[in-house]
Amino acid sequence: MGHQNAHYLKLKGNTYYFSRRVPKRLQKHCLGDRIEVCLHTSSRYQAERQSILLSSQLEDQWAVLRKRDLSASLWKYFDNMPQANPVESLRPKAACASSSPLLSEASKTYVTMKGANRSKTFAAGVWRSVRYLTEVAGDKPIDAFVRTDANALRDYLQDRGLSSESIKRNLSNLRAIINFVSKELGLEPILAFSGVYLGEHSETIKRNPVALEDIQRLQRLCRQMDDEPRWIIALLSDTGLRLSEALGLTTDEVHLHAAIPYIEIKPQPWRRLKTKSSERKVPLVGEALWALRQASKATDGPMIFPKYCTPTTCKSNSASAALNKWLKSKGTGADHIVLHSFRHSLRDRLRAVECPTDIIDSIGGWSKPGVGEGYGTGYSTDVLHKWMVKIVLKT
Repeated sequence: MGHQNAHYLKLKGNTYYFSRRVPKRLQKHCLGDRIEVCLHTSSRYQAERQSILLSSQLEDQWAVLRKRDLSASLWKYFDNMPQANPVESLRPKAACASSSPLLSEASKTYVTMKGANRSKTFAAGVWRSVRYLTEVAGDKPIDAFVRTDANALRDYLQDRGLSSESIKRNLSNLRAIINFVSKELGLEPILAFSGVYLGEHSETIKRNPVALEDIQRLQRLCRQMDDEPRWIIALLSDTGLRLSEALGLTTDEVHLHAAIPYIEIKPQPWRRLKTKSSERKVPLVGEALWALRQASKATDGPMIFPKYCTPTTCKSNSASAALNKWLKSKGTGADHIVLHSFRHSLRDRLRAVECPTDIIDSIGGWSKPGVGEGYGTGYSTDVLHKWMVKIVLKT
């Protein structure tokens, strides 16, 4: 004899079944008074997860049936109005009647219109998220997705071992696709992927700055090896640039013969900037100046770092993997040290010499608080240089 419980589970032998009674007023729409589905698992944990999903889907369907019944009961008060058939409206052909594009079609529209001048990783991330959803819920019109589809996707990705941040990113991709195409077509807002619960907030790994002694040691190693990958690391170590900002530099943006050598960071077709504040001029000091002198002498084309960047493509992922691997192999005395840690270190080094916060923001390209910061042309390179020379380390 099976055992019924709060999760609507019934155990027959070693296999769990989902078993739930149909509400009496809705039994006229069903083939019987009970719905029973084999879950094909002997794991209580897996059975409960499937049961929660099935219960949620049933509640959605029953809510539609109740609404249809209520609407049908109103038609008798109006003359010459066709009476709605609640069962007919729930048949599969109703979903096909949607005028909204399929998710696959909407995704192509989104990538075509929003992916211009973006790296290949943008489109790859979109297609990955779409593939995940279609594996769970199929390729449906964008207005046919419901919250149970979003919850099923969340559970699926959790079972695959993805972190909460990765799941959030995939949901964000899908939300962006659907919202963008819905607005383009003048459809009603679709909220299926908004506010999906991902569990309690977990502590994220804190990215540590690189200690000064480690920066000095790494800079010495870069001088000894004296090649393109090490020039990139040396440049990051004394400028705090984002990796893509460094890789995307052209010979026209590197001003080594100016009274105060500096580089320009500005948007390029092969490399977008993270924020408007990222567009800036950064004085060159210490190992950054040495690195760009070496790189400028070595290149015979428009790109400073041709190994990782061309006029059409910035291979920031490849560079990140290779350079972080080298950093890890050298041991930096602290956990979670990566290329971006130099950016954290730069801010600490400028704080240590009591550099004003707004000048730190100008050097690093961080967003500046306050309306007044948007006025004027900002600090000159000689003012920025005055503070940058104070943080140069002896190697």
